[in-house]
Amino acid sequence: MKKLIITITSIFLLFGCGNLKTKVSNQDVFNELSQLVETQDYFKLKKIYDTKNNQLSDAHSLYFSSIISNVFNNPDKSNSTINQLLANENYNLNDSLLNKLYRIKLLNHINLYEYSEAASTSDYIQNHFKSLTDSTALEMLQNEINIWRALENVPEQQIIRDKDCSFPMERDAVGLFNINVSFGDSTKNFLFDTGANFSAIKRSNVEQLGLNLIKADFYVTAATGLKVNCDIAIADELIIGKIICKNVVFIVLNDDDLSFPQIEYYPNGIIGFPIIEALDEIRINKNNQVFVPKNPVEYNNNNFALEGLMPVVACEYKGDTLSFHFDTGATTTMLYAKFFKDYKEEIENNYEPQTFGSGSAGGVFKIEGYVLDNIHLKVADSEAVLNKVRLHPEDIGGKKSNFYGNFGQDYIKQFDEMIMSFKYASVLFR
Repeated sequence: MKKLIITITSIFLLFGCGNLKTKVSNQDVFNELSQLVETQDYFKLKKIYDTKNNQLSDAHSLYFSSIISNVFNNPDKSNSTINQLLANENYNLNDSLLNKLYRIKLLNHINLYEYSEAASTSDYIQNHFKSLTDSTALEMLQNEINIWRALENVPEQQIIRDKDCSFPMERDAVGLFNINVSFGDSTKNFLFDTGANFSAIKRSNVEQLGLNLIKADFYVTAATGLKVNCDIAIADELIIGKIICKNVVFIVLNDDDLSFPQIEYYPNGIIGFPIIEALDEIRINKNNQVFVPKNPVEYNNNNFALEGLMPVVACEYKGDTLSFHFDTGATTTMLYAKFFKDYKEEIENNYEPQTFGSGSAGGVFKIEGYVLDNIHLKVADSEAVLNKVRLHPEDIGGKKSNFYGNFGQDYIKQFDEMIMSFKYASVLFR
């Protein structure tokens, strides 16, 4: 009997205590994943997490899962995971992790057009994690909360299509893609640009097109570093091809701030990421036709992510996977300081510095950099060689970037078709 009691007790200790004991993360794995989050290396983050998440505590596993769901464009799942974390008092996350969680939560609300929730989440971050927020990030939060407060009573954006749709793009005088956008009886050309965090419109078009103007008192920062004052306009409805878009938010820029008099270029506005992403999948062929399927195809490349509202694509260069901003509005690919740092010896041994101009809404400026040839990049199963690629060896606007460059049309136009699947986090070229 005594032996039996001892045996039962041993079994209880072996199995019962295992259930009661909280699983502890492997610190090396936690540190490795944290570093990848810090450097915004999301493709490697997902790969390492998928293979090592069983070495994390439940809380840390959920923490990294929420980040991965966010950057691979599943904001609903990300917020569900965050809510699960925040609801369990036993997880005891420290303030640094909580600060990151609430920042991810804020991005999710923005991507879901939940502006009131975005405002309250931003306010919570500023009130509870101010000591963990550097002055630049705090200024950004204080600036952007004016957007979400201005939009608190605006309904969520809606995209309505009941069948496959297509519409043409045309290159304008500077080689950028434009599409026709209809506002009631009026139709205007707008830039079609995945690299634009928001859609934008020049102020003179707001009243003319019957949009609702909302004073918002915020600014955007141009590539020159200049701060450009803005307001908000709401299009109750606009039509692209046969796709109906409701409750569309535009940043309103003064006409001069959305103009390039040096090259006599005066665009009406920009259709940016919030609309394009909501189409779920777009296919652009060599004839510059955009096809939007009613039912997106399920892809599993996982080479397409989001940094906030900026698309990011994974490119292979000399066996390394490099993260690039993905900007279909850019005529050419541009390389950043991180590329220069990693391949400095190769560049300095083969190229001489040059001076060239660069610009965006808000102005044009001169920089000293390099112009590179024979840049061999791969994306998914595609590969292409780029020439005359401009390299910025210094951080643009003094802001450090963890990305290697901005991916442009010089790669895209070498293929018959580009597929961007926002729903399934994949980019393909055929």
